[in-house]
Amino acid sequence: MKRSMCGLIVLAAAAGLGSCGGDPTGDQIEQGQQVVADPSSVFLSVAGSEFVVVQVLDQLGNQLPVDFQPQNVGPGITVERDTTYLQTTIGTHLETAQRFIITGTASTATQFDLVSGDVSTTIPVRVIPTSFAATFSNPAPAVNEEVTITLPAGYTFAPGASIATDKGTGVVRSFSADSTSITAIIPPGSAGAVTLDSVHVDFLPGVTLGGLPTDATVTADATPLAGTDAPASAPAVPVPALGATTAFMDVGTFTAPDISTDGGVGAQYYQLVVPAAGDYSILLNWDGAADLDLELCSDATCSDGGTFLGTGTDQPELGTITLAPGTYYLDVVLFAGGAPPTFSVQITGAETPPPPAP
Repeated sequence: MKRSMCGLIVLAAAAGLGSCGGDPTGDQIEQGQQVVADPSSVFLSVAGSEFVVVQVLDQLGNQLPVDFQPQNVGPGITVERDTTYLQTTIGTHLETAQRFIITGTASTATQFDLVSGDVSTTIPVRVIPTSFAATFSNPAPAVNEEVTITLPAGYTFAPGASIATDKGTGVVRSFSADSTSITAIIPPGSAGAVTLDSVHVDFLPGVTLGGLPTDATVTADATPLAGTDAPASAPAVPVPALGATTAFMDVGTFTAPDISTDGGVGAQYYQLVVPAAGDYSILLNWDGAADLDLELCSDATCSDGGTFLGTGTDQPELGTITLAPGTYYLDVVLFAGGAPPTFSVQITGAETPPPPAP
């Protein structure tokens, strides 16, 4: 009896299947069409190109014939169909995928549409700059002249921004209130573009650009400061008021003897006329692998042997010393390695804290 019931169930199931007829998903073919783009958004540089491959799928995942046309192409890009693309075909002539070449012509945020029949997709594009259209207050500055570098609209300097030229890293002295410009000292003898680091662009939120040159060029005077060969004739360098910072750059010749007790290969000397008592921090920085040190002498003969600022191995070197009003001499010493083409010195004055109450 059980075998007979099982047989009836099998026959009924077979009859049910036979009565359905055709493809049960046939009415879903070509329904729910959607465009699939790879990638769905594009990042590229000015003069750079990227591919976008597009196809249309129905709700079952079937590829459908396509004939995409670019429309509403925004500024800063061009969009061309790649006729060399080996696309998938249905039969011998109906394409199911196409590829387009997007080329950046100007840095911007833009987009374009791809349309095939009743379906379309919008592709956002970000074109990243390869240079900055910055302007300089003076493209031919004298040695240690401060130059204001201003970015174009939509660009701002990020904290820690720096500049560099063919002669090394410059000194950033200050930022404007809106961070659209900086005041900097260009390395002596620089010729050509200035490279900027740490810049933000409005249409690239969260992205910090760096290592990009400016469109404009500068030619900075290469004349070294006079009298760097001996303390007695050393040039006076800018000394800050308490709470302020001054800076200067020089060419690294290091032909003068080191008269301090540390026995460096060569030295350069600067006069420091301190107007007010306080703690003064002195920062020495340079490019390359040379070993530079910084010393401070109380007189032109360095009779006190020099007070060493920094650790002797750091790059940059930084030291803080309490000074009374008077005349002092900075001794920038080359101890090892080839002389860097330029170096910079920044001096910051801070008020000496009052003595503790008895």
